[in-house]
Amino acid sequence: MRFVCWTGLGLAVLVLGGSRAVAQTQDDFFDDSFVHEIRLTLKPSDWDLLRKNFDQNTYYTTDVHWIFKGKDLPILDCAIRSRGHGSRSPIKPNLRVDINRNEPDQVFLGLKSFILKANNQDPSMLREIAVFKLWDRLGLPASREAHTRLYVNNVFWGAYLLEEEIRTEYTKRYLNDSDGDLYEWKPLSGTEGWNDGYHWEWAPTCKSSTNVGCSTDPNKWNPQPWNPEENKSTFDLSPTINVHRMATQATDADFDRTLSAMLDLKLFVLHNAIESYVADFDSFLGDAFGVNNVWIYRYKGTNFHQFLLWDKDGSFSVWNKASPYLGADRPLFRNTDANVLMRRTLAIPTHRTEYVESLYKTAVLAGGAGGWLDWEHQRNYDLAGDVIRSDPNKQWGDNGVEKPSTNELFESAVDFNRVFIRYRNTFALDELRNNGIQFPSSVFIGAGGVVNAATNIATVTPGGFVSIYGSGFSSGVVSAPGAWPKTLGGVTVFVNGFAAPIQFVSPGQINVQVPWELGLGEGATPFTVMIDGPTAKGTRANSPVNGALTNTVTSRIARYAPGIHQVAQADGTIVANKPAKAGDVLVIYASGLGPVSNQPASGATSPSDNLAICQEIPTVTIGGLPAEVQFAGLAPFFVGAYQVNIKAPAGVPSGNAQMLISSGGEVSNSFPIPIQ
Repeated sequence: MRFVCWTGLGLAVLVLGGSRAVAQTQDDFFDDSFVHEIRLTLKPSDWDLLRKNFDQNTYYTTDVHWIFKGKDLPILDCAIRSRGHGSRSPIKPNLRVDINRNEPDQVFLGLKSFILKANNQDPSMLREIAVFKLWDRLGLPASREAHTRLYVNNVFWGAYLLEEEIRTEYTKRYLNDSDGDLYEWKPLSGTEGWNDGYHWEWAPTCKSSTNVGCSTDPNKWNPQPWNPEENKSTFDLSPTINVHRMATQATDADFDRTLSAMLDLKLFVLHNAIESYVADFDSFLGDAFGVNNVWIYRYKGTNFHQFLLWDKDGSFSVWNKASPYLGADRPLFRNTDANVLMRRTLAIPTHRTEYVESLYKTAVLAGGAGGWLDWEHQRNYDLAGDVIRSDPNKQWGDNGVEKPSTNELFESAVDFNRVFIRYRNTFALDELRNNGIQFPSSVFIGAGGVVNAATNIATVTPGGFVSIYGSGFSSGVVSAPGAWPKTLGGVTVFVNGFAAPIQFVSPGQINVQVPWELGLGEGATPFTVMIDGPTAKGTRANSPVNGALTNTVTSRIARYAPGIHQVAQADGTIVANKPAKAGDVLVIYASGLGPVSNQPASGATSPSDNLAICQEIPTVTIGGLPAEVQFAGLAPFFVGAYQVNIKAPAGVPSGNAQMLISSGGEVSNSFPIPIQ
């Protein structure tokens, strides 16, 4: 093992004179680390009318009050209306809030509108927020969301999601483009001439005057299925209709070239891979309507488009009631043949490989049992569970019909989500292996190449150090000073979906801290390395959509896995240069000593004031004799390293003696120290 020395860190203290108010930002408004409070004040008769006419888009004037950290931040003279497709409800309405409808120049934190989502089709009320976060982690645009309590005229109306709307501000933020054509998809069914739903078929002529989504006549595509949301008077649907037409009419020889000029097919297959992984039945490859819950943006002055996601409360769907895993074993290629655009894209070997790789990336970032998606779902449950349980108007979707929900149904749905998340990862990886997934040969983790950095065995702990051995990780050597970043030298390491803090990268070795978020206990955890690639249009830099992922190697994870890195005298001199004698205070730098109080964030240096103390004090022996333990906890100013201060026992013979440290019933590697 290559030993990377610990280095002390300088401590800088910045003293600020006085205090000043800090303006709120959009990030505060969509901060998902707490439950927000939104209050609407409007005429009671208007609220009654909105609920009575919930299927209409009539606007009603309201004042909005965002209660942020106890402070009332009003947005006056706004307008609200009922919104949604199948989720409209007179009991718990989904609401669009227009900030500038009554006052055209009015904005709030740069926003002109936002959504209050009733979440009334998902009995757990937790699916979409976790899936949107997964989508964002993969590098594709996804609306920010946060839980909120909604009060209407001082009456608690229920648990809602505060949601970023797809509008011009959204395309500026995520696509770095504005003033292009933005369309929301309105699903097609038998009423519009598509009895089995719409699957991107091309109809060169319309069969009747009531048909839509047919011919090259823009009037047959607007406002359904493509409803223009910006540039309402200047939009040009012809280039977008052409994406539909050429998906069918382009020859096999010209398909890739023709469609790639209109659409990034790699991003298109990733979009579908994420929806397939989370088993969304009401998506681009949907079961009910065919294409649904998607937006499309045509970049300004071009014929180039990008699909945008929307509405993911159909995720984790039950597709096979006879299966004990219900939705978790939904096939990853389900409906790919039914959709014309997807079928023809996957017929090209390069794009089929991209789809398989995209599914793998999604599985790696989601993680399995105890992994990132499991953790994120539980975080939202812990955060919003009480508010959801107290929601007097909560509903759930039963075959497209909203029905009153109960706390028992809520808890049952949450349990179903947990089963789905934990089993889905295993199922997906097995199916990908069966579909011949290939990993790059230029960069890989060696077999058994993930080991405890102190003991060189394949047992690791949350917060502990790991060395990953392989090939092609980098072209040089990079080390992280101070706090450790999640990406270093273009390298990211995912541990059961969590990005691990990285201390060191070289061509054949990476040293990381196992994220504390992995929790404590026995099991196994996967490690995957990602190498950054060039940033594609419409994606975030340094994101998995642009990177290449290696093979995955699994290591045992345990509550305790003690290991000794180094031993020094109290003055900092290592014992190799200053042998120990009876009564000396020795400082052991170790890893794997289990949970601590005041646990720091993953990758952050340990505190020096309110020390992080081991919940279980380890035992130490030198030459078989017990040593007095004076302190055991995380070493201040270091990342994840434990420090154990001991008094060397009397009676140890001079020469080399073996030091052992034990914690949680586990024993460390043997570390030789010289004794005077």
